[in-house]
Amino acid sequence: MSTVLETLHFTPTGLLPGLVAVGGELPARIEEQYAIWQARDIGEIDYVFFRRFADGRSSQPAACVVDNSDDHLNESQLAQLHGRLWLNGFSPLLYVGWQTRVDILSCARGPDFWKGSRIEYGPAERIEIAKQISFALGDDDDKVSRFSAFRLSDGTFWDNPANSGLAQSEKAAHQQLIRAVVETDEEIDGHNQPVLRRLLLLTILIKYLEDRGVFPKDWFQQFQPGATSFFDLLRRGSPDTIRELLGKLERKFNGDVFELPETGQRLTVKALRRFADLVEGKTLGAQRYLWEQFSFRHIPVEVLSHLYQHFAQEGNGAVFTPPMVATLMLDYVMPYKNLTGQERVLDPTCGSGIFLVGAFRRLVHFWQSQNNWQQPEVATLKRILKQSIFGVEVQDEAVHLTAFSLALAVCDALQPNVIWRELRFDKLVGANLRIGDLSEWLESRKGTTKHDRFNIVVGNPPFMSKLNEAASLLRRQQKRSAAIPDKQMAYFILEQSIALLAENGRLCLIQPHGFLYNEKARSFQQSFLGASSTEAILDFTSIRQLYDGADPKTVAVLSTARKPEGNHRILHLTFRRTFSVKERIAFELDHYDRHFVPQATAQKYPWTWRANLLGGGRLFNLAARMAGMTTLRKFVDGNKWDYGEGYIAALTGKRELAPWLTGQPSLPTEALTDTGIDHSRIEVVKAKRFRSCYTPKRYTAPIVMIRENESLPCAFRRRGFLAYKDKIVGVHADKSDEEKLEQFYHSFIANRDILRAFCLLFGTQALTGKSTAILKRDLDVLPWPHDGVSWDLSIWEKTLCAELVEYMADYVRLGQNSVLLKTQVRPPEFLRYAETFCSLLGSVYENIRPNRSGIFGGLAYQAFCFGDTATLDWPGDWAETLQGLVFAKHGDALRTVRILRFYEGNTIIMVKPDRLRYWIPSTAIRDADETLVDLQGQGY
Repeated sequence: MSTVLETLHFTPTGLLPGLVAVGGELPARIEEQYAIWQARDIGEIDYVFFRRFADGRSSQPAACVVDNSDDHLNESQLAQLHGRLWLNGFSPLLYVGWQTRVDILSCARGPDFWKGSRIEYGPAERIEIAKQISFALGDDDDKVSRFSAFRLSDGTFWDNPANSGLAQSEKAAHQQLIRAVVETDEEIDGHNQPVLRRLLLLTILIKYLEDRGVFPKDWFQQFQPGATSFFDLLRRGSPDTIRELLGKLERKFNGDVFELPETGQRLTVKALRRFADLVEGKTLGAQRYLWEQFSFRHIPVEVLSHLYQHFAQEGNGAVFTPPMVATLMLDYVMPYKNLTGQERVLDPTCGSGIFLVGAFRRLVHFWQSQNNWQQPEVATLKRILKQSIFGVEVQDEAVHLTAFSLALAVCDALQPNVIWRELRFDKLVGANLRIGDLSEWLESRKGTTKHDRFNIVVGNPPFMSKLNEAASLLRRQQKRSAAIPDKQMAYFILEQSIALLAENGRLCLIQPHGFLYNEKARSFQQSFLGASSTEAILDFTSIRQLYDGADPKTVAVLSTARKPEGNHRILHLTFRRTFSVKERIAFELDHYDRHFVPQATAQKYPWTWRANLLGGGRLFNLAARMAGMTTLRKFVDGNKWDYGEGYIAALTGKRELAPWLTGQPSLPTEALTDTGIDHSRIEVVKAKRFRSCYTPKRYTAPIVMIRENESLPCAFRRRGFLAYKDKIVGVHADKSDEEKLEQFYHSFIANRDILRAFCLLFGTQALTGKSTAILKRDLDVLPWPHDGVSWDLSIWEKTLCAELVEYMADYVRLGQNSVLLKTQVRPPEFLRYAETFCSLLGSVYENIRPNRSGIFGGLAYQAFCFGDTATLDWPGDWAETLQGLVFAKHGDALRTVRILRFYEGNTIIMVKPDRLRYWIPSTAIRDADETLVDLQGQGY
């Protein structure tokens, strides 16, 4: 290994076991074994550095490494390698070690290697390293620290804003290919021209086979003299020539893969020429390279499955599932370590088959791992496909695209000569892949044996608020009394899928976020959680733009087909909107994103999930205590005050006159601000007819007005009449109760931040609905003291409330753009964290004291000792000692939960990423609680 690469901690026998030699012994994990075979196929890669997890997720190639200290590769060869890695999407980074420098090349943004019309070597960063340099631990801006393998190992590499320019997913190869094909489809009017759309997809398939070297030499000449490629036939051949070629391929390979749809539309010479011009001449960024330089030799088959989604799910209420989401779900529902090779996998709404392709490839990889990684025979692949992969889809075209995708996956596992010589596809459509309504298919399965059930059900059902008659009829026959909330099709599919599972079979299905957070879905959620053993809920609510083509808020439910036991706990994983998620690199989870919810708690307390989304820990205890108080609505009703929203004017429908409103002064909703009423903006009610108008006292002083906004703007008026619309809630009292109403107002204002926190905890709209809007119902359920005055919150409760308002709401919404993730921890934050931690533990251990704190390589540490000084015999700056210690002894913890608490002598040391998110007082509260459990468990 190059000395300069070792400076960045790429050492095969060092502290970081994620570095695997491509030419060496295969690692233990199946996914890593497959990745090493991929690296060998790409060529000229010496090492793959894996980001490893200990929570069931597959390892991810974080970087490829080339030791070029002997100059065995020139820059032209390295540029070619860069291009292959960019096309493949194998890893986001390539490190090249020379004698005195390391070059870092990005494979996760635009093609840096294309300079004009030539391929040139184009490093994104260069680090000149003297022979005797030591690792600069304390300087986060130092490139050696920035690009250290330590930062790849624990995921802090992508937390560093300085590295954000190294990834831009929309310019990555896979997205550019998909965008180009979708644009071409729009230009040929593929939606209304199904023959041309199918021909476009067949062009991709044939291009894939060409680039893989499947066709014999001069094969295209039999259809058109001088033709050397399919593009030659498109340019020079006739429609009959194209149909002849496709017919020959269909007869050779079977399986309905190469057929054009029978629609009555004729493929004319004029249409064919225009099609050829559009497809072959497609450019990206003024570079005509889509087909000539965009080699499918290195494009993963999953990308083509992803591409097909854009056509398979067009207009049917579904959204495009990105490969990283499909992979994550398969990691949880179908982990490599649990495979037997006999699994039966169903996607009940399979679309273009992205989940089925992923499941099939896992089963193929498992077979290869059991057979010395030899390439399977055609019969083996067909057997795996026939016995294991099943799908149902209502759209005819989508099912054929699934067959396409699976055909590509079969080809991907074979040598080119074997494909041509031996491969004949089985007809999947009508057999393993069924076209039709899911409810009708479920009805047809009545009487099937347990042997015909499935071990895995996985997918992304459409979100449609419409149950068809077949679904409603099926539920009546099943004697299901509870209604499906909002007639949501995704809920129906979740409900029905449990019954399709074999004993201990598992499902993982994407669902609307309302499954957790919508009050109307509460009874359905309780019923489902009580009927199946839900292992985990993958909560993507706070991630925006996760899906292509739409922006739904979603969760994924992971359940097993058995009743939950009494001590069952559900793992609630709250994924965040980090930079690495935004750029499609990896999902990050840390300790504070993992919440274990007891079964009884999940079914009893609806706000549990929201408390976890906002950070968990003692928030549950706070919410539980507040839930025992009366509510604002009950307090108001107990005083017999008028309470409700303002008027709604209307031009149509049922309306009524309200002359006592028309012409009166009116408060625009936005004029009720955080500082009170902006009197300069008061208007006059111009409307004459109203859908809702209420009585005059609704708008008559004395009155408290509260705007339906999460900042809870509020005002009190002693005199006069002031109308307001339905986004303001008024509380009116008789004149005799004016003093008590004013006291209510002052209590509301004095405790507004506490109420805002409760609105986040107990509301239905904030965080999961519109960004800052709330509903009247959110005000109704706000906890309120029985006497209207005494809140009696402890210091830690006030701390949690303050941070919900100051930090956590924006953190949930903004993720990587929030203050918590943009800001590096500083000494004042260390101090507040340490003071909170010691104040909580100090009630038990009076001699606990804050000790040193510092930052190193994307991580930060805060030490505490029992007594005045630490007994550790470490040098003045602990950073270098900690760097080796934490990765040598606790590497799995950092890679998996990114947080480490360990004990040395009389000292406790917290090691976490250096972002502010990890060092606010609320995390100190959770850390202190867990430390106390640790210490008591150890007998202290």
